[in-house]
Amino acid sequence: MNIWIVTTGNSDVQLKHDFLAKDKARWNNLYRTGSQALRTNHVFQPVKKDDDMNLTVPARVMGVICGNQLNDDIYGDLYFPLLDAFSKKLQGQNQPDRIIVILTNQEAAYKNPDKKSPYWKDTCTLKPILNKYFQINFPKIKEVEYLELKPTSKDEGLDNWDQALKLVQQELSTLEFKPLDNIYVSHQAGTPAISSAIQFVSLAKFGKRVKLLVSNEYEPENTRLITSSNYLRGIQLQEAKVLLERFDYSGVESLLKPYWLDSASPQEKKLRELLKIAIQWNFANFDEFAKGLGEAAQERLKTWWWTGYEAAYLAVVRLEQGNTVEALFHSFRAVEGLICKWAEYEYKNHIQYKPDGSPDIKSSISRDLPNYLNRLYPNMQDKLRNQGKIGLYSESLYQLLQTAKPECQNHTHIMSVVWGKARDNRNPLFHRLLGLQEQEVFEAWDTNNKDTWKNQVLKCLNFVANQTFTSLQKTSLMYQLHQDLKQALIDYELQSFSDLLSE
Repeated sequence: MNIWIVTTGNSDVQLKHDFLAKDKARWNNLYRTGSQALRTNHVFQPVKKDDDMNLTVPARVMGVICGNQLNDDIYGDLYFPLLDAFSKKLQGQNQPDRIIVILTNQEAAYKNPDKKSPYWKDTCTLKPILNKYFQINFPKIKEVEYLELKPTSKDEGLDNWDQALKLVQQELSTLEFKPLDNIYVSHQAGTPAISSAIQFVSLAKFGKRVKLLVSNEYEPENTRLITSSNYLRGIQLQEAKVLLERFDYSGVESLLKPYWLDSASPQEKKLRELLKIAIQWNFANFDEFAKGLGEAAQERLKTWWWTGYEAAYLAVVRLEQGNTVEALFHSFRAVEGLICKWAEYEYKNHIQYKPDGSPDIKSSISRDLPNYLNRLYPNMQDKLRNQGKIGLYSESLYQLLQTAKPECQNHTHIMSVVWGKARDNRNPLFHRLLGLQEQEVFEAWDTNNKDTWKNQVLKCLNFVANQTFTSLQKTSLMYQLHQDLKQALIDYELQSFSDLLSE
């Protein structure tokens, strides 16, 4: 069964341009006869819409004056711009077997409406006119079904998005639909809140069975049926933008992947490739991330220190995402990992690797750094003498840097926070089951806000790498890739929209 769900709006029923040409007193005569049912002292006259020859009056007035006195003569003077466009599209195999019309009635919300009140735009009085329209255009439909959206107060009027959604859900839930029904929805008439609510509810309720009718009363020849998959893709592209702002690259991929094609467009290919690279970065798989960067990043990749800055920027991203534990973890990992990279670069001849890839420092380091052994704890000294090597992490790593760069031994030096407050706070914070507050991340690095925290980490990295970078964002290769991803998503959206128009 084909089912057509129709919203109605203030200008869906109009008077043809020559309505008054036949008899200038015609509207006044009709109005005088029927206006008592309006129960108001306001007087309404037909007016021309901008750049249009046809005439309009508020929908409630149209229904009371023309609907209550409807005959073939009056009906012949009515014009239905959107309904005509939709009806022509719903012919042949698309012809509806059932029509559901959504009307509005704000009578309970507006007790004494002024002339500009939304009350007068209600479509509930148009039933006689709409019944005749559907009888003529779809004669096999025995009875049109009507639903009324009835807000109870001005605050919960039909411009209220939440209330419109609630009313639409409530009304559609009263009807029965079968699993194999084809659903056509024309949602453009009515307030923006009603239009959005109908789209949301129909897509959620009927999924892929929905086709949306879209048109323009000035260009009825462009009336189109949009499949729900294309429509959902448009909605999900907007959701993808939100996810991208949160650096949720896997989320963007999961959202868009159902729409990807085997014969992808250049825009889609680029987006997919960039997402694949970004996901590796988000998992801190920096080596895999690097493989996808191409020639543009090759100079940076030749340096030994680049991954330390990527890890630090990952800590910044985690903080933006509200993941304070990972922000703290990656900030420690960035600096301690970079010190290890420095040791492997500067003293490669004194490094030996375990089967798992973790480094040991060999006792031969004493040839280049004679004071190193004496800076270690006694048990570590014994192990280095007896076994000829010791694991290169934490204290043994810190002391190697302090021996090679004595200036950082001073308790006022920027690096003192690494083997001081940061190390003291790291394990207690990581092993605590309670949540970690953002301020605790800053305090662990002896700072008190996001900017000073980022600057503290950056200065530590710059000291170890002997660099002079001024921003973690601009230092990171991922920062530029993220900008490229934002543009790629825009290009993909434009291409998708272009494809939709060409269908």
